[in-house]
Amino acid sequence: MKKRSYLNYFIFAFLAVTVFYPLAVMVSKVSWENFNSLVASNAFKDALSNSLFVTSISTIISIIIAYLLALTINRANIKHKTIIKVLITLPMLIPSISHGLGLINLFGNNGIISSHFNFNVIGPVGIIIGSIVYSFPVAFLMLDDGFNYIDNSMYYNAKILGMNKFQTFKNVTFCYMKKPIFSSIFAVFTMIFTDYGVPLAVGGTFITLPVFLYKEVIGLLDFSKGTMIGLFLLIPALVSFLFDTFSKDFAKNDGADDSEMKIENKYVRILLKTFMVIIILMLFVLIGSFVYYAFVDNPILNKTFSLSHLEYIIGDDFFAYFGNSIFISIFVSIIGTTIAYFTAYVTARRKSKLTKIVHILSISTLAVPGIVLGLSFTVAFKTSFIYNTFIILILVNIIHFFASPYLIAYNALQKVNENFEIVGKTFNISTFKIIKDVIIPCTKKTIREMFSYFFINSMITISAVSFLFSTNTMPVSLLINVYEDNLMLGEAAFVSLFILLCNVLMKFIMYLLNVIDRRRYKYGTNI
Repeated sequence: MKKRSYLNYFIFAFLAVTVFYPLAVMVSKVSWENFNSLVASNAFKDALSNSLFVTSISTIISIIIAYLLALTINRANIKHKTIIKVLITLPMLIPSISHGLGLINLFGNNGIISSHFNFNVIGPVGIIIGSIVYSFPVAFLMLDDGFNYIDNSMYYNAKILGMNKFQTFKNVTFCYMKKPIFSSIFAVFTMIFTDYGVPLAVGGTFITLPVFLYKEVIGLLDFSKGTMIGLFLLIPALVSFLFDTFSKDFAKNDGADDSEMKIENKYVRILLKTFMVIIILMLFVLIGSFVYYAFVDNPILNKTFSLSHLEYIIGDDFFAYFGNSIFISIFVSIIGTTIAYFTAYVTARRKSKLTKIVHILSISTLAVPGIVLGLSFTVAFKTSFIYNTFIILILVNIIHFFASPYLIAYNALQKVNENFEIVGKTFNISTFKIIKDVIIPCTKKTIREMFSYFFINSMITISAVSFLFSTNTMPVSLLINVYEDNLMLGEAAFVSLFILLCNVLMKFIMYLLNVIDRRRYKYGTNI
């Protein structure tokens, strides 16, 4: 019991030091006498109104796209669903700033498409399009998961009762999907409102609140003003966190009919499939623009094949920065997965008042946007020995992405037979051996999912690390911003492609490991 208590206290102390201490220090550094002048300034008002405008429109469109895609996957008789889901979620494998870069490649000044048509995305239009591409895959995954918990027998009951399609949607589909829909709305709104990658790339003079913060801190080194702006960015994330924490599912599928339900009207199915194909093709066009810019000497003056951009980034110590990101991502994955898994173990299988507190603390990291977390680490640890080192970059990434892998493990460990430890205790087998020999093998797929989540997000993040690196520890994702600022779009495209290929490789490795496990289990060679 003491060992378990020590583990709880260790986790509690870890989260307190890495989450709440930096935030508390950040708030304590605010110059409150200047707060009113900041809020009253035209620059702040414009940035806030700009953020609310583009975030609201982007969120609405993103949720509609995500819902239609989830509906198509689950109701339109789609084959090869796994492959299609991977294609839909490709935007999650590159930094948000790369989506803005892709739009510049296509629709910017002298872009691939805009050079033939009078259309330019620089400004709010570009931010909205880039934000939709950046966020809708996340909403899609949440809504797609929600469809799995609908009791499909209710549709047959609705048909017997003579309900029309609108009544069926209202009383059955929406009843089950209400929580996933609202959760995805809050999640997408928070993602877009706190992101500065897309607005930084395509915003032009249209300044959003995160870009305003970024320029105040990076450009003017005004940490006090940056902190005050950061407090505003916390608000939507905090609302989203409170909603997900305290709201309950409006309906549950308690083992009822989970047979596949299909849309009967074939024309509707065709329209949905066509819509899905169009979205996937648009994503391929966006990613294809990186390939074009990477291998063309000059898209305006000399459209011949060239490796000059690759030669430049190699000479610009690209592989040193790429190695930094690999190093950071691997250690974030190993350490983060270990801490998140054992935190989930004690909260899911060792119920107590302390574990409830640890659970709340663990998911509370969802309420801290990356750019705010990075700023709080800067303010709190600027004079410490870990500042500008790999240690702080690893630590901030673990905390930034901690909540989702923790929840993945928490949900998985709750489903593992709760009597394993009791049986082990009866036979005088230690809890450690039960975890090592029984529980971990039962949750290997979950652990791999956690590992890949930490790795991929550490490779693409720019917000959490923007204030914490030195020239020797700079992650490769930040090179995209450097090259884009200098109008070196070919070089930025190559960096984006390298990150995408690295993350696709990680996904493929995890897929192969899962396939190997399934085959071992099938032929009785698994543990």
